[in-house]
Amino acid sequence: MAVEAVRDILKRPRTPRIWALLGARKGDNNQVLALAEALGLPFVCKQLTYNHWRHLGPHLLGATLRSLTPGSRALLSGDLPDLTISTGHRSVAVVQSLRRRSGGRTRSIHVGYPRISPDKFDLVIATPEYPIREHPNLIRIPIALSRGTRRAEHHEDFWQSYPAPRRLLILGGPTLYWRLSPQTVGRALDDLLAKAKAHGGSVVVIGSPRTPRRLLLKAQERVRSVQVPATLVPVGGSPPYAELLEWADTISVTADSVAMVSDAISTGKPVELVPIQPTGAGWAVMALMDRVRPSEHAPPHDLRAFWRALKERGLVGSASEGVEPVPDLTCSAVSRAKAIVGGSGKSRSMKGPPRSLGKGLP
Repeated sequence: MAVEAVRDILKRPRTPRIWALLGARKGDNNQVLALAEALGLPFVCKQLTYNHWRHLGPHLLGATLRSLTPGSRALLSGDLPDLTISTGHRSVAVVQSLRRRSGGRTRSIHVGYPRISPDKFDLVIATPEYPIREHPNLIRIPIALSRGTRRAEHHEDFWQSYPAPRRLLILGGPTLYWRLSPQTVGRALDDLLAKAKAHGGSVVVIGSPRTPRRLLLKAQERVRSVQVPATLVPVGGSPPYAELLEWADTISVTADSVAMVSDAISTGKPVELVPIQPTGAGWAVMALMDRVRPSEHAPPHDLRAFWRALKERGLVGSASEGVEPVPDLTCSAVSRAKAIVGGSGKSRSMKGPPRSLGKGLP
């Protein structure tokens, strides 16, 4: 009887051991968690921190844990995983080290731009702005993976003060190649306030940790000076970001952040992009790349390609009411990931049941 019991255990499929390797950026980590949750299998989060060796990059580091702090190395000790889900080029050396230690048994999925060939992974999931050459292990999705909104306590008093239709304006911040024009942001806010005055409803503004303080102060002054229900929610304040997305009827978002734009689109609400302008460095790099290699993206990521993909698929336009919800465009990535892990877990969609893939998705 004991022998038969052991044989029965050995015949049962073992639940794969999955590690979600998290880094420093919340937007990247949310993509890792979104994919791990959608697989419907148990997984363990490993929050990694890096030392100065991280600056060498994946090509120079190779397969090593040298770029990790001692505490993070300790997190990766013990039994090795069957699958890693990683993000950011800093994690590449770590993933390659785990694969080598496992003798190639550990499978790997990378979300984003690893800065090395996709043949180093079982699957790379990337959005259109990254300069990655086509490869069988690469799948491009038009928007970043999103965990969607999770219902929590609602701030009823707040929403009673800001009635529907609620127009949400999300502000990002400048990057090396792109800047937010205060005039452009001001025009976008004034347009939303004018619509609220003419047609009713309210306006809610929220920034991000990258939003310049002076821009937030100007937005706050503007919403306080009008006679329509309007407010600016402090970064990290209440209601939280996820609740704002859930209760908004339309969303306007500055075009600098792939993660924020993807979060907005994933809600199924009408989304409008607030344009941004190139910096001097951005203009020079993009002009050079357009002349020397017109068919390739400007490194390390070319937001122009991301915007083109959104417009081609009709995912952004005018933030007006009455637009049909967008389809779930990430289910193909989840299907590929489930095939790699070989698990039988019940998939948990990031936006409910799987729907149409949408036009033009590979």
